[in-house]
Amino acid sequence: MNKHFAFQPEQSVSNIQNLDMTKEEKMAQLIVDSSVFQYHKKRLMKEIDQALSIRNQEKFKRLSTQYNELLNQYSHIN
Repeated sequence: MNKHFAFQPEQSVSNIQNLDMTKEEKMAQLIVDSSVFQYHKKRLMKEIDQALSIRNQEKFKRLSTQYNELLNQYSHIN
């Protein structure tokens, strides 16, 4: 597997400015990153809504922190 195409969220988020990547590799990585970001964003938003509906403050805070970390991690695409 090419080292640039990570699918694990904690390992993803490539530096698309990496000079040893071709234009096509950068575009492909951006697409992968965008897909991973959208998946996790949607999942976290759903879990946050559920935590709010059952009034679970601890879970809400934990998930909100994860959501903010996700936004920060993928700031190059959102």
